[in-house]
Amino acid sequence: MTGYVLDDLALTAGLDEFSEEHHRREFSRLLRDAIDGGPGLAIPALCLAGAAVVRSAIADHIAAIVAVAPPHAVDVIGFARTERLEQFRSDHPYAAWPVVAAAVHAMAAGWPVLTTHLGRYARMSLDALQL
Repeated sequence: MTGYVLDDLALTAGLDEFSEEHHRREFSRLLRDAIDGGPGLAIPALCLAGAAVVRSAIADHIAAIVAVAPPHAVDVIGFARTERLEQFRSDHPYAAWPVVAAAVHAMAAGWPVLTTHLGRYARMSLDALQL
């Protein structure tokens, strides 16, 4: 494994002042590890947008981190139509778009998704881990 995909729930839990202390500390540890050369973090743009709906400052905070972090330590990942996306939407037509974005990128990269709600990724061909 060379990284993790952070979904919108992980971003919100890690960066919202009203979240559990455990989530904020774990998120901070993941960022520090990525910046220090450990596993990279991928943030799908739709997950960032979903987290920003809950707390708009999250987008600014992530942008500031990406701007100063070493290359590829923390990346915001775009969303594009691919065969993998089409197959995923066919298999999971009711999945929310942040879930789709995180899952499709995780499957393509072979990285697990970090989330606070593992049930979102039940019956999907990917690894999902609790933040």
